[in-house]
Amino acid sequence: MKKYAKEAIIASFKELASQKSIDRVTVKEICDHCGVNRQTFYNHFSDLMAVFKYIFHEELAREIDQNRTFETWGGGFLATMNYTKRHAKMILHIYHSSYWPEANTYLTHLSNRLLDCVVAECVKELDVELKEVDQKFIVNFYRHVFNGLLIDWVDDGMTEEPEIILKKLLIMIRGSIPRSVEAFVDADIK
Repeated sequence: MKKYAKEAIIASFKELASQKSIDRVTVKEICDHCGVNRQTFYNHFSDLMAVFKYIFHEELAREIDQNRTFETWGGGFLATMNYTKRHAKMILHIYHSSYWPEANTYLTHLSNRLLDCVVAECVKELDVELKEVDQKFIVNFYRHVFNGLLIDWVDDGMTEEPEIILKKLLIMIRGSIPRSVEAFVDADIK
């Protein structure tokens, strides 16, 4: 029953957050919707954002984790966009809610994890030493690019196909991460 209850809570959250703003969804409403009591909800999740984070971690982060190399990062970006489009109503309701800053922080964390691995791989492949502060700068730059594109796309209603956006992104940055790493090493910025 425990596993069923958790799955029921998640399904109810997704359904209700797809119907209306997450600001208007309550724990009581989720519990009533899926037939569990409040204590059961709190046995599994601390609050509504914990449900959202769990969903993202289970459904998206695993796929992103499989795409944490320089050769496969595009798959992680595409997986994120496709997931966002499949759950467009829920994502838009979260995007236009008071929960967005916390959700955005969580997405930033996921992007950082992906890009940390990609940049670290470039450093290793190029057999160079890169200062930690410079590696962080490079990761932050590309995170802003990726997350900015994703957020703008959500804000514009997700009309352009994710594959088209990825193709455009690849044209813009093909080879730029290794070049950035090399340039930072060569520049010896103090």
